[in-house]
Amino acid sequence: MKLIDVLNLSTFKDATVVAGQLGLTNPVQSVNLMDAPDIIHYLNPEQLLLTTAYSLHHDRQALIELVQQMAKQGCAGLGLKTKRYIEEIPEEIITEANKLNFPIIELPLHYSLGEMLNESLGCILKERTEELNYALNTHKEFSNIVMSGGGISSVIASLSSLLDAPVVLLNYRLDILSSSHRIDQDSFFEVYWHIHDLIHRQEIDQYLALTLPNEENSSPYKEFSLYPINTVNQQKGYVVILGKTKSHNNFSLLAIEQASNVISFEFMKLHALEQHSRRLKNEFFTDLIDGTIATEEEIQSRGKTYGLDKSLQYVCITFKIDGGSDYSLENYPLQAEKEMNNKRDVIYELVEVLIGKQFNSSIVFSKGDLFGILIGFDFYNESVEKNLLDVIRQTQDEVYHTLDIGLSFGISNIAEKLNDIGIAFQEAVDSLRMGYRENKNKFIKTYRTKELTELLKTIPSQKLKEFYQSSLKELAYPKDKEKKDLVQTLSYFLNNNCQISETAKSMFVHRNTVIYRIKKCEELLGRDIKSSDETMRLRMAFFIQSFLLQK
Repeated sequence: MKLIDVLNLSTFKDATVVAGQLGLTNPVQSVNLMDAPDIIHYLNPEQLLLTTAYSLHHDRQALIELVQQMAKQGCAGLGLKTKRYIEEIPEEIITEANKLNFPIIELPLHYSLGEMLNESLGCILKERTEELNYALNTHKEFSNIVMSGGGISSVIASLSSLLDAPVVLLNYRLDILSSSHRIDQDSFFEVYWHIHDLIHRQEIDQYLALTLPNEENSSPYKEFSLYPINTVNQQKGYVVILGKTKSHNNFSLLAIEQASNVISFEFMKLHALEQHSRRLKNEFFTDLIDGTIATEEEIQSRGKTYGLDKSLQYVCITFKIDGGSDYSLENYPLQAEKEMNNKRDVIYELVEVLIGKQFNSSIVFSKGDLFGILIGFDFYNESVEKNLLDVIRQTQDEVYHTLDIGLSFGISNIAEKLNDIGIAFQEAVDSLRMGYRENKNKFIKTYRTKELTELLKTIPSQKLKEFYQSSLKELAYPKDKEKKDLVQTLSYFLNNNCQISETAKSMFVHRNTVIYRIKKCEELLGRDIKSSDETMRLRMAFFIQSFLLQK
């Protein structure tokens, strides 16, 4: 109910708006009477105050402060009954109210404040009752659509009909899940990218009425609304209403709320089904990796559900959240575990979509805190491998930019038979562990380093230690902080292909710091560490160090 609607009531029809006419569209949620000078502490936003100003009639400054405080608090307006304790409303109060666009209403004498209060509250109650009935009926209508098998698309179509406006449903990744049949795809494009930018800048947790920023924009969807849909797990989507709705604003919002509630329950139901299917898939691949499935025929039979094909060769990829094992569970373990599970679900779904767009025969699963991907190929060569690495790198970047989460990947050799998938998974895990042992994050590591490991196993440990000592000299076993920093910088420098800027960026230090430390390393080693032979020697030394620590 708006203030102007209150003024149309019979007890208010002789009232006069003396200030703040621009605020007559203020919403009125309740009405209050003033009988104490400290009434401001008992007022709520969107509340209309009726008073004779008895407690303030000798103090104009206090009355001005009341108007200022009410405007600041978001009250609907102030009704003053004159000719009793205040002969007329002071000009300075009118001036202040006009400056604040805060309505001041001079109330008629022939109705008591109690009569005005009762009529206005009765009208508000009647409107609330109508809104409640509308909400209940609308919720029932949307629920019946779902119960009869209509699904989310039918709910969106019904909501579009109620609002007489095009409606689009987006998921949390901003994929279009459903849209009303009247949507103009070309006109929606600008709206979509405006929403995309807005959501990535701030968290949207309430209804927003928006306008496209370009004033010259002639799109029929220049004005639109955005309503977030939340579930108990995480935010799952957005309802977008394109253009102005032609029905009453309050009832439009109620319809959107009820549709969103029904869609939220559908999301939760679908999420539960997805979790059940995902658990069955993870159990199958755990059995496959652990070697508990006896024959290739059984693997083929059970794996057919997930797209396993014995005619394809498979590469296994494992990936993990960088620092995921360090996720704090100390203070609020249940909440932290829930947040981590939600985060893992989002990553799983996003990677599944991104990889699935590039490779039809891809399967994503998880085992403990590791994620796994199987990708099938008719043949595998250097060109295919390069494309695979590019896709993984793009996926890694997309997850980081979308979720601000770093992922690291380990890649296996090709598995020519389904029985070899377990071996390929272990190769991918070894590659992942190798990358972490080299103090890397957001890396992509292939299994080829394993071949070098096998060679090193044939060399006596003493010989390896002597090579390590002779290669790094004083830096082989650093004890003070300065030399430890030098060793760390040298390691990062080699891993970043001797690029100063990339090394500084990955270590979060100034590039001059890197330059100084590399020069210091060269002084201690007595060699130019940027030469190809020396780079190879130092890389081998660092690899031997990690190998010896592993042993």
